[in-house]
Amino acid sequence: NGAGKTTLMNAIGGFVPSEGRIWLGDRELTSLSPAGRARAGLGRAFQNAELFGDLTVRETVQVALERSHRSSLVGNLVAWPGSARVERRQRERADELIAFLGLGRYADAVISTLSTGTRRIAELACLLALEAPVLCLDEPTAGVAQRETEAFGPLLREIRDQFGITMVVIEHDMPLIMSVSDRVYCMEAGKLIAQGPPQEVRNDPKVIASYLGTDERAIQRSDTAPAPAT
Repeated sequence: NGAGKTTLMNAIGGFVPSEGRIWLGDRELTSLSPAGRARAGLGRAFQNAELFGDLTVRETVQVALERSHRSSLVGNLVAWPGSARVERRQRERADELIAFLGLGRYADAVISTLSTGTRRIAELACLLALEAPVLCLDEPTAGVAQRETEAFGPLLREIRDQFGITMVVIEHDMPLIMSVSDRVYCMEAGKLIAQGPPQEVRNDPKVIASYLGTDERAIQRSDTAPAPAT
C-alpha cells in the first residue's frame, strides 16, 4: 500500500490532476472530465463495485447498455421511435453478456444479495456493455474469496481474447497478475521500479527486495505480493 497505484489509476480516469499527459491511442485525454474520458472509450472499475444494489443483474446490465446507447447521436435519434425494439435488443444483449460471464443463474438476482466476487463479475458485464476499448480495473479481487479469485484470471483472459480489449489491472495477487498480464509494471512510493514481461519482473531483484524481502518463494503466495499494474 502507498505505492501510488490507485492515484495513478485516478489520474488516468481524470479524478485527480496530473502533471503529465494522458493519452488513449492517438487521442489526448488530459483536459477531459471523467465522463468525457468514459465517452472516449476508457472504462473504469473501482475497488468497491459501483452498482445499484436494488436492481437485478439483468437490469443493471441493461442500464449500462442504455447509457452506452444514449451516449451516441444515433442512439439519441432512434431511441424514441424504436424504443420497444431498442429495449428488446438491449435485453438480448444483456443476456448475452450475462451468459458469457457465467452469470446466468444470477440474472434475476438482486445485486445486494450477491457475493463480492459475483458483484465484481456483474460490474465487468456493465463495462463490457459500454464497449470501451480500454478497461481500468482497480484491485478487482479485493475482498473476494480465494476460490472466486482463482476463477478471475481465466475470466479476464477470456474477455481479453474474445473482445480484444486492453486491460490495465492493479492487483495485490501476484499469481493472478502474472497469469493474465502481457506486461507488468511495479511501483514503489509513486515511482516505477520495474517493468517488462511477467517472468522478467517476477525475477527482478528490486521487486523481490522491495516488496517481498529476499525470499523469492513469497512471490508464489497470493495476497503477499506487490501491487503491479499491467
